[in-house]
Amino acid sequence: MRITTTALVIILCCFQNLQAQTTREEKKAIRVEKRIKKIERRDSISRVPVKSYVSLSLVSPITPFPRINVGYTRSLNSHWSVGGSVGIGFQGLPYTNEDSNNYSLYEIRPEVLYFIGKGEKYTNYIGLELFYINSKETLLFDTFNPVNDANGTVELIAFDRADYQRVKNGVLVNFGEYTRLSNKLMLRVNFGLGIRFKDNRYSNIENPSFRGFDFEDNFLFNDTNPRRDEGFSTGVEFNMDFRLIYKLD
Repeated sequence: MRITTTALVIILCCFQNLQAQTTREEKKAIRVEKRIKKIERRDSISRVPVKSYVSLSLVSPITPFPRINVGYTRSLNSHWSVGGSVGIGFQGLPYTNEDSNNYSLYEIRPEVLYFIGKGEKYTNYIGLELFYINSKETLLFDTFNPVNDANGTVELIAFDRADYQRVKNGVLVNFGEYTRLSNKLMLRVNFGLGIRFKDNRYSNIENPSFRGFDFEDNFLFNDTNPRRDEGFSTGVEFNMDFRLIYKLD
C-alpha cells in the first residue's frame, strides 16, 4: 500500500512538472508569435519592396521661395539607389511674396542613398545630396545692405523697384525613412544638414536712397530681410522634406 501511494505521488509530481513545462513552452510560443506579428506589422507599414519611384515634394510649395518639385529614384542593388529632383517656381504659386513681381525659380537636386537593413526593401537611409537653386524676382519698395558700402558710409539702400537674383548651391547629408500608405503610395520623411554657398545680386535699381549709419534713419529702415542682403556668403544649411512617393516597380 505504501509503495502504491508513493508511486501515485511520484506520478502526480511528474504530471504537474510536465504540465508546468508545457505551460512555459506555450507562453514562450505565444511571445514568439507576438514578436513575429509585430515585425510583420512594422514591415507592412514601413518596408516596401520597390525598384523605382517618382516623388512630389509636399513642403516646397510653402517655403520662402515656393516651387513645385518632382523627382525620380532608381535602385542599383539592395543597399544603393540614385536619383534626384527638379523644381520650378513662378508667380502665382501660394505664398509668393506680395511685394514682388516676375518671380521665377529653378532648382536641381541629385542624390545618392544608402539603405540600412537587408533585402530589397526601402527602410531607413542615409544620403548625400547636391543642390543648385537660382531664383529671380522684381522687388518693390524694399531695402538691402549693399556690398559696396562706400568705405562704410552706406548702411542701407532703399529703392522703389529692383531686380533681385539669388544663386544658392551646396551639399547635404540626409537621413530619412519611408512609410507605406498603400501598395503604390509611400511617404518619405527626410532631414538634412550641410553647407551652402549663396550669392545675392541686385540690378536695375530705381530711385535708390542711400542711408548712412544713422540711428534714426536705420530705425526707420530696419525691416530689411537678412537673407536678401547683397553679396556672397556661406553658412549652414538645414533641410526638412516630406515627399509623396508613387511606386513604379
